[in-house]
Amino acid sequence: MNLEETIKCANDMATKKYTEAMLCHANPDDEELDGLIDCALNHEQLAKWLGELKELKEYKEKYRWHDLRKNPDDLPDVEHRRKAYFHVVQADKEARPAILQYKKEFGFGIYNEFGNGLNFTGIDTDLVAPVVAWKEIEEFESEGE
Repeated sequence: MNLEETIKCANDMATKKYTEAMLCHANPDDEELDGLIDCALNHEQLAKWLGELKELKEYKEKYRWHDLRKNPDDLPDVEHRRKAYFHVVQADKEARPAILQYKKEFGFGIYNEFGNGLNFTGIDTDLVAPVVAWKEIEEFESEGE
């Protein structure tokens, strides 16, 4: 069973136990009712924790380091006009990581958008050491968003 299926199973079990509790409510046996409600609450909590785990796993995967020495084809999938920045490690400069953008046509660098085309700023790809690892930088959300 995968994480998605486990979350669904926990939610389904919580619903089942609440239903059983409602059916039991007509019965004067309060201990059974309390047990069913506790079981339902426990399954709801489990589903919530598993949902949080799923979010953390997705976050960890999105912002992980991609080692191009192990997989040279593991490059960013960037939309054409999206301004995305990446924390990169360049060959022989492992102690000084840089922040660069990525464009499929040119690779890693710093770009400005002018009119209909994409142009480099003063940095040329020949001056940038080859990138050996990268990870996407999380966007900062301002208080107004």
